[in-house]
Amino acid sequence: MKSDKTVVAFLVAYHQNKPLIGEKGLLPAKLHLENIKRYFKGKVNMEAFSHAPTLIWFLDWSSMDSILDGFSLAGLGISAFILVTGCANMILMTSLWVIYLSLVNVGQTWNLKGTQEKSERPLSYVIYL
Repeated sequence: MKSDKTVVAFLVAYHQNKPLIGEKGLLPAKLHLENIKRYFKGKVNMEAFSHAPTLIWFLDWSSMDSILDGFSLAGLGISAFILVTGCANMILMTSLWVIYLSLVNVGQTWNLKGTQEKSERPLSYVIYL
């Protein structure tokens, strides 16, 4: 897995998340999570989490733009660290994967299924190595 691709991916996410899935975005992530929560009778339980596995469930949604920026910048920072130092371990790769999944699973139609599978596969391979 090339770390330069993840640097670009998280940089793009940082610039595009707010207009696409931010508080005033085209398809707000907060509304998406509220709809999932409503579907599961107002509870954030294992069923809701398995429907949309994201760490955003456990955060305060009052400032969704800040949450999206924080996840993107955390992923960018970890990816840049791996790119510059050349050091990657299971903890760093797992944290990248969790951050990536947290963003993808609130991305709705903006994260195409084919693209998701192609970019998710190398991260999971590296974690298991």
